[in-house]
Amino acid sequence: MIRPFDWRDVGLVRALSDRGLSLDSATRLTRGSQPLQSALLAYLMPRAGAPTLIWRQDGHSAFGQLRHRAGEERARALFIAPGWSIEPSGWLALVDQLSVEAGARGGHNLLAEVDEISPEFEALRVAGFAIYARQTIWRLDQDLAPTAPALPLRHAIKEDGPATLALYNDIVPRLVQQVEPTPEAGRGYVLERGNDIVAHLAVRRGALGIWVDPVVHPEAYDLADEIVSSALHFLTSSNRAGRPVYVNVRRYQDWLQEPLRLAGFDKIASQAVMVKRLAVRVSEPALHPLPAIVARTTGPVTQAERLAQTRSLVGK
Repeated sequence: MIRPFDWRDVGLVRALSDRGLSLDSATRLTRGSQPLQSALLAYLMPRAGAPTLIWRQDGHSAFGQLRHRAGEERARALFIAPGWSIEPSGWLALVDQLSVEAGARGGHNLLAEVDEISPEFEALRVAGFAIYARQTIWRLDQDLAPTAPALPLRHAIKEDGPATLALYNDIVPRLVQQVEPTPEAGRGYVLERGNDIVAHLAVRRGALGIWVDPVVHPEAYDLADEIVSSALHFLTSSNRAGRPVYVNVRRYQDWLQEPLRLAGFDKIASQAVMVKRLAVRVSEPALHPLPAIVARTTGPVTQAERLAQTRSLVGK
């Protein structure tokens, strides 16, 4: 049986959380996984936190969490505990119900990130998920001495929106564009060459780390090393807590991996980014009954009436 989380499940969520799996790498690495806090927040404030579902069957238990903002087409499977190898029946049941919940809330796609060699990867495929991208996550732990930026990288502004979108459309595959939102205007850092933006670095900061999603045009290949060093200048100058920096490299930007390695980053994960297309509930029937057509019947037209009509038309 699967039902929504309530106050009786606090002990269950607390006990299972350490054996669970985060399906959102950016959240886990920047803010940490906080399943119980998210569940309680959503229970007390339904529009906040992460909606949490509880599965119980024959003395076994599991829970899963979803993240979805009202009005967005994208939803995300956020956390499931315990892992697939511990509770496979509960895992699949929760994934299926999270899909139903996301569709009922208006989501069109349900996303999840898993290591390519994990058992959860195969479980998601069984549950109807397909790979739409692959990514490698790089981490830099060491503190760097402040240096002058090698390139005129600057903070993005709202006026950069059209040029950033053009870069995104040129580089990001169409399949990914159908699933993920376009970069938010005025966020992160950009590099210009002439009148074009050739690099955009979207940045998320949290108490545990800094996450970077780069989109770099191949025409800026010769500047890759300088882009990395300039980005680190900006990121470390405001990183007084010494948080690690994570850079997420999608497979279609594979050539960025070597500059990151040379800059001292370590590869920590290779993941499949997976999506399940959802059927969205329609609040009204797609087809409406046609209104009845009332035909007005008349008697047969006489020859005299036809002649009168003809004369009337000729006279006009």
